[in-house]
Amino acid sequence: MKLKLILITTALLFVSSLKVNAFSVLEINGTENTAFRSDDPLTSALTTGEAVVKTALQYIGTKYRYGKSSPSGFDCSGFTSYVYNKFDFDLVHSSRGQYQNGKSVGVNDLKKGDLVFFGGRRGGKTVGHVGIVTEVKPGGGFKFVHASCNRGVTVSESNEKYYSKRYIGARRLLEE
Repeated sequence: MKLKLILITTALLFVSSLKVNAFSVLEINGTENTAFRSDDPLTSALTTGEAVVKTALQYIGTKYRYGKSSPSGFDCSGFTSYVYNKFDFDLVHSSRGQYQNGKSVGVNDLKKGDLVFFGGRRGGKTVGHVGIVTEVKPGGGFKFVHASCNRGVTVSESNEKYYSKRYIGARRLLEE
């Protein structure tokens, strides 16, 4: 028992002494992206796409509320900013604004936790909706959690007709 306590204490001291910032400020096209700054190496080192997805899925069934970003109701960008805020990311409450964060990721390189963007209800190539990748399917395609106007927070698939026609791109906030 004493050996176990010593090992745990040693591990905690080691982790707390790290000066690593796994999610430092990203640069995009030579400009600094300030979506995330954390001086807490323990928080940073433990943030993974899996953790982001697990947090996001806790809100399945939450009602859609335009302009809101709380468990009492979310719109799409309010949902993604709320979830990522749990990991010390400061995202604007706008899908178009969030599309400026992180680094661009091709559809074949998606990972859990990436943000995916779609055109709005009127279509076109203007960002109007955002979600978080929950699963990448072998052979292409992905699932994502998002705040849907009709269903609230739910999981959808990229190959659904509505979303496949509107997909614009993806951004990665978590460093690899």
